[in-house]
Amino acid sequence: MAQQKYKVVMNTLLREIFQSKLKPGDRLPAERDLSKEMDVDRTSLRIALKQLESMEVLEIRQGDGIYVKNYMKNAGVDFLKMLFLQQEADESEVIIDEYLIDEIMEFWIEFFPLMLKVALRRFAPRDIKQFLDLINNQLKSIQNRKAVMACEIEQMEFVAEKTDNLLYLLISNSTRPLKRKMVELYISAMDDKVLKEYIEIKRSLLKISALGDPENAVTLADGFKKILINYIEIMRKSLHISPADKKIVDQFISSTKAG
Repeated sequence: MAQQKYKVVMNTLLREIFQSKLKPGDRLPAERDLSKEMDVDRTSLRIALKQLESMEVLEIRQGDGIYVKNYMKNAGVDFLKMLFLQQEADESEVIIDEYLIDEIMEFWIEFFPLMLKVALRRFAPRDIKQFLDLINNQLKSIQNRKAVMACEIEQMEFVAEKTDNLLYLLISNSTRPLKRKMVELYISAMDDKVLKEYIEIKRSLLKISALGDPENAVTLADGFKKILINYIEIMRKSLHISPADKKIVDQFISSTKAG
């Protein structure tokens, strides 16, 4: 089904703001000109502009005009969420680059262990068992990357739910498209041996937390942060170093040694 016209306008303007085609302080054309330029009726245009104003990326000044705001100073996670949804809908157009992905991963390395620490302190024994079941299912599905990724997302959702904290839940909900992309990247970057090791380490850490000592929640969260750092580093290398770049560097190193 075709996208509603206001969504097409909203997505186009969001993308242009993110890609700095529209810069902070820029004034958009008048509504009449903008609707003609974007081939959309005025009602749909106004809905899109109001949506973008609520996301803090546009400022509508009555009697003056429509101005672009600095999204880095004003926008929230919903701005990134919309960009990721666009990327998922049209993979042929690169909207999200590896550098933004890297920044998001850096955030997740800090945020997820913190959420895990809160959740573990509230886990009942049956919750530990349910979480272990999710990890064991992931291990059994190791030959099916899509299933492994789905299990990873399910584990993240489970942890968010068990925090029983509104802010953690809302942040987790609003970052779903980001999480899907992160999981896809770092799971895809692992070979079967490394992936199995990653899942087994998670399982071992979770078993330690089941021993009943409250400090084990801290141990598990800190341990999980370390393994996230290690395995995300694998993903970073796959993002930033193309086969062509690696070949050039290898040739340079070889020639240097020969000299």
